[in-house]
Amino acid sequence: MKRLLTICTALLVLSFMAGSLVDLGAQAVKVKRVAMTPGARSTGYPSYRAPSGPYYVSSGAKVFGKGMNAYFTADTTGSGSTAVTSYAWALTSKPAGSAAVLDSTDKKSTSFKADVTGQYIVQVSVNGGAKTAVDTVFASTYLGSTGTPFSCSTPCHAAKGTEWAETRHSKTFKEGISGELEQNALVPGKGGYSKSCIKCHTVGWESVTDNGNFGYLVNQSHWDSTWFVGYPIVGGDYTIPVGDTTAWNYLVRSTPAAVGVANIGCESCHGPGKDHNGDKTKISKDLSAGVCNQCHDGPKHHMLGAYYNASAHAILATGSHANSNSCFPCHSGSAFVKFLDNKASPGYASADGNQPITCAVCHDPHSEDNPKQLRTLSVDSLMNGYKPPAGIGGAGQLCMNCHRSRYNAVTKSAKLADHFGPHGSPQADMFLGANAIEYGQQITGLGTHHGLPDGCVTCHLAERSTPGFGNTNANHEMSMSFTEPGATTETDFVVACRECHGKNINSFEDIRALYDYDGDGTIESATAEVQGLLDRVKAALTAAGAVDVSGEPVTALADSNKVKGHPEYLRAIWNYYFVTNDKSNGIHNTAYAVAILRGSLTDLHVLGVPRDGKDVPKDFALDQNYPNPFNPATEMKFSLPKSARVRLSVYNLLGDLVATLADGDLAAGNYKTTWNGRDLGGNQVASGVYFYRLEASSNGSQDFAVTKKMVLMK
Repeated sequence: MKRLLTICTALLVLSFMAGSLVDLGAQAVKVKRVAMTPGARSTGYPSYRAPSGPYYVSSGAKVFGKGMNAYFTADTTGSGSTAVTSYAWALTSKPAGSAAVLDSTDKKSTSFKADVTGQYIVQVSVNGGAKTAVDTVFASTYLGSTGTPFSCSTPCHAAKGTEWAETRHSKTFKEGISGELEQNALVPGKGGYSKSCIKCHTVGWESVTDNGNFGYLVNQSHWDSTWFVGYPIVGGDYTIPVGDTTAWNYLVRSTPAAVGVANIGCESCHGPGKDHNGDKTKISKDLSAGVCNQCHDGPKHHMLGAYYNASAHAILATGSHANSNSCFPCHSGSAFVKFLDNKASPGYASADGNQPITCAVCHDPHSEDNPKQLRTLSVDSLMNGYKPPAGIGGAGQLCMNCHRSRYNAVTKSAKLADHFGPHGSPQADMFLGANAIEYGQQITGLGTHHGLPDGCVTCHLAERSTPGFGNTNANHEMSMSFTEPGATTETDFVVACRECHGKNINSFEDIRALYDYDGDGTIESATAEVQGLLDRVKAALTAAGAVDVSGEPVTALADSNKVKGHPEYLRAIWNYYFVTNDKSNGIHNTAYAVAILRGSLTDLHVLGVPRDGKDVPKDFALDQNYPNPFNPATEMKFSLPKSARVRLSVYNLLGDLVATLADGDLAAGNYKTTWNGRDLGGNQVASGVYFYRLEASSNGSQDFAVTKKMVLMK
């Protein structure tokens, strides 16, 4: 008995230990550096008044300026249902002579000012030490330039320096104070520029912090308070004659050290590089959106960052695909850059995980080779080998590298695997009109928006004017419907639609279809017609029992018994999800969506039935079913000498409708269909006598009607 008690006690202790280990394991924390953008440090929509005091904007990169603030938050993503109730922050290491302190030690977020150059290590613990994480950052001063191009370019980064010198970033500030950057619409021949622009158009602005940044240097020489003297203010900007280099020449004379940190240079994005000298730990290489948003999230004039922060791209890396190599390159920003740089051997690594699709993933900061500094304007081909014709898609071909199906529709839909439906986001395939199940219709390349100069970009990144801000920016939220700040209802983003569909278009529902594609008797909007077809395909699959417990068409191997021996189900399931996962309800390509869905309905014997290969018949006819009697299914053939509205129905002895085998417009030809002995609800009917009736009409009058008898015998 004593031994038994000892064993039981040991098991009890182990169970408590296991419970404790599970609890600890459920915790998760990382130290996440936070960007402090102009928009983030401002408050009070729509005025966005900046707080008083130093500017202290930060990119959130690991290297930042001495005398500047670094901002952090505890990222507890992955803790699941385990509540994080306490935080403990500490500066566990700092350079000799530093008196830096954290502004908070027990809240979720904190910050500190780096008072000397060197390495700082920040630590956070959650729930009394259940989990701990650290982050290492480095404070330095700005190197600037010893000539042109920046000293970074010689000797280490010559190629990048040459590329960068051709970008607008490299000359934005000089052009601004020379009247060349922005035409003042109120004064012909004059450029507009203001003092506030300088903060983003130079390196490391902070007028009260001595770390070699532009703002401090020109503040000491008083250039910052005198350069604009003599230029009149019109519309809030100083008006400068185009090409007037007076202010620039004054800078060269009064503050020569500041010339090296004028314009947007290497250190604007990579952080101050005085201590770098080849040491990679003392320079930043960061794809984070904060690097760009330290300028491009600047209400009221620069809303790109605010739009991007509301996008699905900004949060993409928080999903389950973030660390899966099989999901690279499209679910990781750094993996996508590697893919574009070297498609043959991109060299993905675990470190590529948890990288959202940020500004620098699509735009190359160093190169002006493509418009808007986009990394590429091409996509090789779709997964079925279809190559977009030259000139189709424009800048939108960049998007197509990820927004395309991962599979060949024909080969994948014919196989039962762990997942036998299409991959998500096949927008490129839909836009181009390819890689769906086309049922031999020869419709590859059928499209409704091929004339858009930049494909996806034309509509999704059209100019957007946010109420209360005045200026317009490209819609980097990219969603085609959103709720504006301060509004309570969602708005369809139809700015680009109006050029073709009319200026009175205010929502996608205003874009009408030209035909009753879903056969419900009403011509509705294009999106409603496509949704109607989707509903009919789903209803047919439901009647056939090819749906899962949620009522959606099956895609998992566990449900394969519901589709085995029925390739028509697999084909319809593929097209159903192809259109659904496109997420535009046919807007991207209404013609193609309608064609493949109607093809699916025909294949399922709902909208119509398959034609055989014989010549067009001379007369209407309905053949006797075969076999008869039958069990479990029977085949029926009929002929149409001309196009007609056709309905083929099955009735019981009481005259009740049992099944509809065809219902829709069919072209002239010979047809055949099969009845599987199931009723409208998908239930197997009893043995007995049934009648099948064919009705054909055109121009509102009936051309043919005949009824025949058949026997189901079990």
